[in-house]
Amino acid sequence: MEHHKQPTTTIVILGCDTVVGRSLSVLLEGSGYEITLLDAYPTGIVDELLDGAHLLILTPRVDQGVREAFLGTMGKSTPQKGEMPVIALHTDLEEDLPEKGGVISVPWPCETKVLVERIEAALLDVPAASTSPTTQAGTG
Repeated sequence: MEHHKQPTTTIVILGCDTVVGRSLSVLLEGSGYEITLLDAYPTGIVDELLDGAHLLILTPRVDQGVREAFLGTMGKSTPQKGEMPVIALHTDLEEDLPEKGGVISVPWPCETKVLVERIEAALLDVPAASTSPTTQAGTG
């Protein structure tokens, strides 16, 4: 019998078609997260692909252009998605990723425990307003 006292945190992994992406999926599911997998060249409206998610992880070696385009369109149709925490995993071989728009850079490989700590810290930093209805009418 399952007890669902706490809502499950859903994490989207961009780059699941890599060994790292598949490994991450297994490790994070083992830590109690729900995982949504997107391949390195996702098609569709970004905010819809992120529907129901709480956090986005970018696997190492996802094409820089894809990464920037994906991050650049987050929140275009659903403003709350622009507030979603993003963790970018990077290897020593990759140049340091630009720390833009609150993207948290985490060296890869790292211990599962370390990654889970970074995920939990990132989720705590999410503004509470992003989960409650907005009272301000959108303009633009």
